[in-house]
Amino acid sequence: MMTFTLRQIADATGGRLIGDENTLISGISTDSRAVGSSDIFIALKGSRFDGHDFVEELRARVGAVVTEREFPVPPYDIVVPDTYKALGDIGKLCRDSANLKFTVGVTGSVGKTTTKELVASVLREKYKTCFSKGNFNNHIGLPLTLTSLEKDSEALVCEMGMSAPGEIEYLTGLCRPDIAVITNIGVSHIEKLGSRENIRKAKLEIVKGMKKGSTVILDGDEPLLRDEYTRSVLKDFKVIYTGFGITNDIYPLDIFKGSNYIAFDAISPVGEMRISIPALGDHFVKNALFAYAVGIVCQIPFDAIARGIAAYLPGELRQRIYTKNGVRVIADCYNASPESMNAALNVLGGCSERKIAVLGDMLELGLMSEPAHRAVGVKASENSDYIVCYGSDARMIMQSAVANGFDPQKAFFFDDIEALARKLKEIIREGDCVLFKASRRMKLERAITLSSLDFE
Repeated sequence: MMTFTLRQIADATGGRLIGDENTLISGISTDSRAVGSSDIFIALKGSRFDGHDFVEELRARVGAVVTEREFPVPPYDIVVPDTYKALGDIGKLCRDSANLKFTVGVTGSVGKTTTKELVASVLREKYKTCFSKGNFNNHIGLPLTLTSLEKDSEALVCEMGMSAPGEIEYLTGLCRPDIAVITNIGVSHIEKLGSRENIRKAKLEIVKGMKKGSTVILDGDEPLLRDEYTRSVLKDFKVIYTGFGITNDIYPLDIFKGSNYIAFDAISPVGEMRISIPALGDHFVKNALFAYAVGIVCQIPFDAIARGIAAYLPGELRQRIYTKNGVRVIADCYNASPESMNAALNVLGGCSERKIAVLGDMLELGLMSEPAHRAVGVKASENSDYIVCYGSDARMIMQSAVANGFDPQKAFFFDDIEALARKLKEIIREGDCVLFKASRRMKLERAITLSSLDFE
């Protein structure tokens, strides 16, 4: 975090300052276990915790605190009505204090984290770039990303997640993108939003933080992003469509799939270039096209765009492909939706080895949960030699696979992760390919560890 005085922070948050206004603050924390003497601690209140409970014990080791009530012996406090809003206000202060050339906002139902990291990898080829780490994509994580900006940061890439209307509007107001990317419109969070049209409407909130004339990059293969409603929302913005269809502004040709990479020619109005990405699956082609489009808008040379995409490294739980004990492992446990589950099964189906699909629940699908899990069962039956399922909803994956003609002697369901791991040790042999895929809260990576298939 850049250094600010308490007065600057109080002015930014509209809070009441108690203490020395010239106190310098150069760090921020919402975790009472990880604060330093020059940090400001934001006392957030959650369903299972209240940061105000730790204020007294932090007195001797923190620079200042932001609270919603005054404490009896304050050293340096800022008292505000809402500490969550204050966190966002401090993020905006940091964003406004950096000398940014470009800010890119990335949202979408699937692929936003991978796209964000690819975009950041491309921008780093020319600009000093700050980007959201991990899943810092909500009303806490995004402001913390903004506080990691430095005075001389030139580019910022923010991931924006949401589960309800209005959330992206708030986030885009904090980071104010010059370029927006909407990767797709899926069914994640449909339980709360009710329809894909409502999900589309919520994703398009991203432009509410943008100046007219800014650039919006969309999945041109998605009809909901080409209809009259979308055109009316984006009538004051420059729109670039990317996707597999040749009617898009940017599209791929001559896709080649290697054992651990994909290469293709990216076709655009400004030229053609060969791109190679160290990942598998057609969805990575789309993600790379978004990064390519951002690179063009930011005037990055073709060779630098290609280097940035080639330098991409998947996160620990996002389609990390490696070999352990002679077994090819596809660890993709970061999250799961019907779209990403199908994409992962396509990758598994393209492998030449004996294929084992280890699949867990997809969450937050509401009334669509049963048909979605059953559809995955059909897909798994067509792309796997063994199916091993974990979680209450994943039982429907196994049942659907068997109903689709899959050998019931090779389909298994477990509600105990250790029992599942024992079955995997019994099934797996050298030369197999094993996919692990489930929603984050299922913690399916435990099965990888218990099966002795950890990445080294």
